[in-house]
Amino acid sequence: MALVITPVKTTLRQLTMLLTLTMGILLIARLWQSDLSVTVLVDAGRGTLFLLLALGLMGTRRLSLIITGLLCCAALPPLLSGDSPGQPTDWLALLTLLLCAGLSLAPASRSATEKAN
Repeated sequence: MALVITPVKTTLRQLTMLLTLTMGILLIARLWQSDLSVTVLVDAGRGTLFLLLALGLMGTRRLSLIITGLLCCAALPPLLSGDSPGQPTDWLALLTLLLCAGLSLAPASRSATEKAN
């Protein structure tokens, strides 16, 4: 049974993949921009996970969307506290979280034979 994926879903999934890839690169690049500390190393580890999840977002399944959304939730506390404007990666994580939630809650595509019945 082949899945029929709409072009809009494919485009949004590719956009989510590009945002996830960008976040991973920016989080890892922060190692060269600041002094080494525990928080910078944890962020670099998150960046590595984002790079791996970007590979998973090239597929068609929802598991990588859900895991990416959960990992993006780690960026919410600094944004919600209101003490600072937040890092660019925090805002990218918020946008990615919204896209992941929308794509994972979208109705599943059906095959062409199921639509005919």
